[in-house]
Amino acid sequence: MADIKLSIVITSADSELGQATVRQFVAQGHKVTGLTQEKDGAAAVHSAGGVAVETDHSSGVELRDAILAANPDVVVNLTPQKANTLLSDGQDWKGFDKTLSTTTGALLTAVKDTNIKLLIHTSYTFLYGNTKEATENTPLSVPGDDAIFKMAIATENQVTNSQIPTCVLRMGYLYGPESEDLKLYIKSFKMGRPYFAGPDSNLGNWLHFEDAAAALVKVADEPEPKGAIFNVVDGVPVSFADFIDRFAFTLGRKRPARIPMWLTPLALVLVVTPQQVDLLKLSTTVNSDSFRKQFGWSPRYASYREGLQQTVDTWGASAS
Repeated sequence: MADIKLSIVITSADSELGQATVRQFVAQGHKVTGLTQEKDGAAAVHSAGGVAVETDHSSGVELRDAILAANPDVVVNLTPQKANTLLSDGQDWKGFDKTLSTTTGALLTAVKDTNIKLLIHTSYTFLYGNTKEATENTPLSVPGDDAIFKMAIATENQVTNSQIPTCVLRMGYLYGPESEDLKLYIKSFKMGRPYFAGPDSNLGNWLHFEDAAAALVKVADEPEPKGAIFNVVDGVPVSFADFIDRFAFTLGRKRPARIPMWLTPLALVLVVTPQQVDLLKLSTTVNSDSFRKQFGWSPRYASYREGLQQTVDTWGASAS
């Protein structure tokens, strides 16, 4: 499909990852319809070069009407990625099991018996749990036996078990200049406010928004990714503590203070959610060789260091 201009529909197109993804598809000459759930999101999609359609993502009827009108070759489901971050102290996960259940079910209903060639569903590498060098064949594990993460696995299975041509991308934690949560850390640094980092030795997998978007474009352009599952990460796992320390250093600031591990119960009450604590208990490294080899993809920002430097450079004076 590389030389054929496609019609693309993207859910949650006004999200942080959505805006980067719309831009990259448009840059390749594809026609992009960005589905948003709020009127304010239309401006973000328009500025990225897409056609915005306000749609209730939990309504199969509304989604189907929008999808049929766009007549897409490929549908990209980015709604799961709205919570895929460690930068919100877990706040984005609140009630997200319902979001995953209703939006995934509605989308599968909407695309059933249509002419789409592929549904790209985005998932999470942290679902491998505590493990090293996880491949796509490594069994999934529910962090903390949490109901929200159980739903993440259930909806992924729902997609792969459907009769729809699908491809699943399990992504690392997302970050980049679009991240409003990352910007809030600047304010915290100025105030000397400590943050909950979890154990220094626990590693997580990361992915810059631009690299995630580039991966999605690669899959849409591939003739035969149907039925496949791929890991997509930058390949340099790092602890949340080291990630935030590097961010502070890139800003020219000293290492920020942390909430001590022995104050975890207090942190749970005052700062973070149980989901954040569960994720920070994990040490997960992931192998993404399969995706790199099949699609010829490599991250532009090969590690969090380069990605954070680009983020700060993009912000310019506003980062000071």
